[in-house]
Amino acid sequence: MTTNTDIVVVGAGPAGCAVARAYALAGQRVVLLEAEEQGKSRKRFAGEWLHPQGVDALKKLGFDAITAMQGRPQGRGFVVYPGHGESPVKLDYVEGQRGLAFHHGDLVDEMRQVVAQTEGVTFRQGVRVASVDDAGVTLESGERVEASRVIGADGRSSVVRRSLRGSGSHKAMSAMTGILLEGVKAPYPEYGHVFLGKPSFLLGYEIAPSVVRICVDVPLKYKTEMKDPEWLIAATRDTLPPVWRKPCEEQIRGGHLRWQANHFLARADYGNGHRVLIGDAAGHTHPLTATGITNGLVDAMELVEKKDFREFARSRRRACRVPELLSRALYDCFSKEDAFSQSLRRAVVSLWRNDQKERDRTMGLLMGNGRSFLTFAGPFLKALIGAWRGRDNTTTMGADLASIASWIRLPMAYAMAGWVRTKS
Repeated sequence: MTTNTDIVVVGAGPAGCAVARAYALAGQRVVLLEAEEQGKSRKRFAGEWLHPQGVDALKKLGFDAITAMQGRPQGRGFVVYPGHGESPVKLDYVEGQRGLAFHHGDLVDEMRQVVAQTEGVTFRQGVRVASVDDAGVTLESGERVEASRVIGADGRSSVVRRSLRGSGSHKAMSAMTGILLEGVKAPYPEYGHVFLGKPSFLLGYEIAPSVVRICVDVPLKYKTEMKDPEWLIAATRDTLPPVWRKPCEEQIRGGHLRWQANHFLARADYGNGHRVLIGDAAGHTHPLTATGITNGLVDAMELVEKKDFREFARSRRRACRVPELLSRALYDCFSKEDAFSQSLRRAVVSLWRNDQKERDRTMGLLMGNGRSFLTFAGPFLKALIGAWRGRDNTTTMGADLASIASWIRLPMAYAMAGWVRTKS
């Protein structure tokens, strides 16, 4: 059997629901396909923070009830705890803008409810796609759905991406476990918390009143140790705020953990126009800077607004390049253990603590306000100079210079990649 429609969307996560609704509102017939059985979204551990531009995208696409839900935590920014007894540093969104925090399953279920009731959308759940080509998709059942465009919004393991580029390789960065604490508060309500420590860092934020999500980043070299609950408890005990320690230990010992692997894939490829990639299917990085869902929602909105695919791809590559670079640099800064990287970490925190402009600049970059590589290069070089001056001389100058070279390589690679892609 063959069905014909205007648009096929593969994947009914936040990006998929958003793009399906956007196309339907623009008068297109949309078939939205989701492999997950109904109710399974509650079990997923994934993004739970939206930056302000993601909140704006939800509102523009008619998901107002989600952003206005009573009691849903708003995000005012982030608070960074440097450790070693130092006071935290608060990074506010610029111009008083607000983000949003939520349980991932709640967001997905609420968006699916809205899109299922949207005229022009046929939502089919529990349906798996076997193959994809420029003219449509073939389901595992043998059914064919043909369309002028197929949107891959099916995440990091995207079947649409595989149809274009093969299996490919995503660079593994770390593992992360999510721990849910009930009946506790965050030290700074309406802020995301970043606690720096060893073996890496922790994230914490309220996803509902008196419900806190803890995310523990574990470097891959500890992949054996992280299976031991007592190792995980010991690794997090000194980094967690006292109010979270006991309930966190109880959850770990009880085995109430949800693990995910963190991978890196640069957002350089959005498909060929007939098969289009958005959200994590287009690219993804470490969840430290919480850009994943926001990028997917903005992808969805811009894809429909910009009639020309090449213009869409250029716009999104340019918009995502600097935030992606910032995310990768901050992850390395917060997780690397060599002496110079630790000095760089202190320099970055000092820069934030003592300079309001740098705090605003950092948050502006996360929000996509800076598209030029130079908006990142200035503060990056300033932090490198501060790290060099503040190094503790426990290592040789040669080792520190080698570390600096490795730090410079990453932004230069991004700068060259952006230049080459823009010129091509």
